[in-house]
Amino acid sequence: MSYPVKYSASFVKEHIAQTVSELRATGVINDRVVFLVMLNGGVWFAQHAFDCIPEIPNEVYMLKGHSYSGKQRGKFYWDYFPDLNLKEREVLVLDDICDSGATVNTLYHFLQPKVAKVSFFTLLKRSFAVVEEGVELYTCIEDDSHDFFVGCGLDDNGLYRMLPYIGIVK
Repeated sequence: MSYPVKYSASFVKEHIAQTVSELRATGVINDRVVFLVMLNGGVWFAQHAFDCIPEIPNEVYMLKGHSYSGKQRGKFYWDYFPDLNLKEREVLVLDDICDSGATVNTLYHFLQPKVAKVSFFTLLKRSFAVVEEGVELYTCIEDDSHDFFVGCGLDDNGLYRMLPYIGIVK
């Protein structure tokens, strides 16, 4: 299946590298931060972000939750969260998209009392996503459309996550 390209592979990789560089310069990405990667969509994004920081010896853990059923958003549900002691730790959560803000807000309230600092880093953020006050969210690409996307970790019912570009599902 072919999807019209919204953001090319080179555009996506350039924006990931640029944002990672900014996060390193401001100290958000450092040698003490623990990376929490949301499965499944965050894996593609995390791998490309980690390619920009190969020398940093950080811990990486996977999380799994969902707020989608097919293409419909709903309440956030946990599928898996590892049993970790994150007291006194800085945490950076990586995910493919901040679509409505549900995942970011849910994770913020879950993690904030358990860690020294929690921040979020997404490949894509919808301009209309509602992120609560106090949440520190960094994003590579902001999009103001209501398009449904595939590629770069984003999927259509579990398929096409590995496309190297972000395409529009018609």
